[in-house]
This record gives sequence, C-alpha cells and structure tokens, in this order.
Amino acid sequence: MATKTEFVSVVLPSYNEKGNIAEAIARVEKSLGDRLLEIIVVDDNSPDLTWQVVQDLNNKKVRLIRRINEKGLASALSRGVTEAKGSVVVWMDCDLGLPPEDVPRLVAAIEQGADVAIGSRYVAGGADKRAWLRGFLSTIMNYFAMAVLSTKVHDYTSGFAAAKKTVMDDIGINPHGFGEYFVEFAYRCIKKGYNVTEVGYHYSYRKSGVSQTDKVNGRLLKYGIQYGLNIIKLRFRVK
Repeated sequence: MATKTEFVSVVLPSYNEKGNIAEAIARVEKSLGDRLLEIIVVDDNSPDLTWQVVQDLNNKKVRLIRRINEKGLASALSRGVTEAKGSVVVWMDCDLGLPPEDVPRLVAAIEQGADVAIGSRYVAGGADKRAWLRGFLSTIMNYFAMAVLSTKVHDYTSGFAAAKKTVMDDIGINPHGFGEYFVEFAYRCIKKGYNVTEVGYHYSYRKSGVSQTDKVNGRLLKYGIQYGLNIIKLRFRVK
C-alpha cells in the first residue's frame, strides 16, 4: 500500500537562471500541493542576480544557498542533497526544460515502493523533444552506458530524479565534474541493490537563457568524450 510522503525536499541548482527561477519555484510548489515542502536553491553567485530574485520572493518554503567560492552543477547538487531535510529528495534543473508538474509522479513512485525514481526519456511515456541530432547523440550515449553498465536504467544522463533520503545519505552525489555524476549515482544504486524505477517524462529546451549542452558544438562533444571515458572507468571501479 502506498504511503504518502509528508515532507519532500526539492533541490534546484542555479546559475544565471533569472528568467526561469521564480516560475520554476512556483510550479514546483503548486505541483506538490499541501505537502510539507522545502525548495533548496543552490546558486553559484549568479552574475545575473538569480540569487537576488530568490531572496526577493520571501517564500518561507524556499531556502537559498548562495555559494561564493564554489561552482559547478554536481557540487551544487551534492550540497543541496546533503542539507535536505525531507524523507524524499527530488532534484532537477530549474530551466523548465524538465517539467515541474512531473515531480509528484517521481514522488509517487517512491511511495509505491521504489528507493529511487528516475525521470526517463527512454521508457513508456518519455520523449526527448529537442532537435533530432541532439536527441540522437543523447540516445547513443545512453545505449553505450546500458551496454557497459546495466540495462536496469535506460536514461543515465537524466538529471531528474527522486530518492529516499536514506539512499542519498548512503550513495551521495559525486561533487566533481558536470553531469556525469548522474551516471555514477544510478550505477551505484543498482550495484547496491536499491529498487530503481524509471518514470517517463518529456524533455524539452530550456524556457529562457542559454544551455551549455543543448546545441551540438565542441563543448558538447567534449562532454560526450568525458562521459564515455567515465562510464568505462566506472564499470571497473565500482564493486
């Protein structure tokens, strides 16, 4: 029988998300309704003053962590997840390419028995709505990850997930690097025997601002090579 989670923590890493952050917070809050909720925004001292927008909201459910001397997606998520107080922790980008309205579906999967629920583009109900070449490259990377690591997860580069806080305290998030932290997190959960499920969602372009990885360019190819090498290393390093 499903048990309703009373306290959910949602971690939103941010850097130059002034055009998205207020809407992201409002939509997350609305989607989770009357649940006890904390939204943790970890901002890397954004030059566009994203952190100021968060402060000015004066929302009691929102906790701002403004980092002055640290930067990076993985380390921001690690900080937010570590400080989360909810029994279930959700994390996602705040650029609105990931739909906040799907957060309750991830939480529901935990309530129904999963330890970890991954938002996936590659299971029933999932889709990558970006340009075909960008989506194709992501698909190839995930097929490679499945071939090397495990077919128990189809979207190793998701970055959209919910997990029991006890799992996060055990597995944690590797604070080094960029998005490859998620590959490692998913694989470690599988190796440790946690119940990992995937929930289909539609991924699209960010609503406002510029992404480092949405366009096919030299930076994206660099990340792709880095991800591939880390996948191979991970396969032989994690017991």
